[in-house]
Amino acid sequence: MTGTQPKIKLVYFDMEGFAEPVRLALTLTGLEFEDERLTWSQWIEFKPKTPYGNLPVMYINEDENPKTQSGAMLRYVASLRPEKKLNPTEKLYDVEEAIGLVEDLNRAWWPNMIMGGNPAFYGHPQNFGTTEAGKETIKNMRTKFAEQCIPAFARHIADFVDKHGNGKFMCGDTPTIADCMAVPALRNFTKGNIQHVAPDCLKCEPRIVAYLERFLALPEIQARYGDVED
Repeated sequence: MTGTQPKIKLVYFDMEGFAEPVRLALTLTGLEFEDERLTWSQWIEFKPKTPYGNLPVMYINEDENPKTQSGAMLRYVASLRPEKKLNPTEKLYDVEEAIGLVEDLNRAWWPNMIMGGNPAFYGHPQNFGTTEAGKETIKNMRTKFAEQCIPAFARHIADFVDKHGNGKFMCGDTPTIADCMAVPALRNFTKGNIQHVAPDCLKCEPRIVAYLERFLALPEIQARYGDVED
């Protein structure tokens, strides 16, 4: 790391989640960074130190005031190495449109995730997910999402790749921050740890399967994560 590149520490849980797009962007830029992953007990202690009580946060050059908002982090990281074209000005609208499409997918999925972990957010008792009615509700929601929403979004994203990315990545022949967002969002459904969502659910759209394989085969991604198949 040269003197012109800031020292970066990214703090999140030991999972992909909201931090993974930033990790991927840092990886693709070739910037060194400290990837600190908190346990739940560490988070309880660390939470009061965060501006808004949320993760991820990013420390730059050991500044005691952490940066927040993963989208801002993502764009900041891309700006550090403009030659990598992770957020090219000539494709600014395409990139933002692609990010908006991925955010649509994330928003559509959000109630399905929250109902499984924090049903009180939607006015149910906290133990709702363990009741028969709760289990049936979650099953119906996720089954419907897997049958209707996943194929629709997979098709929309595949069409976007074809139209704006020459059939390679979301906005061109090389990846951008839009791909850094899209890949974790899509792979989330293939890990086999979401009840009522089959890990092969993306096979309904072979173009998306090929797209993920293309991204995961990038040398920078291989060097960091190895041969990822899920």
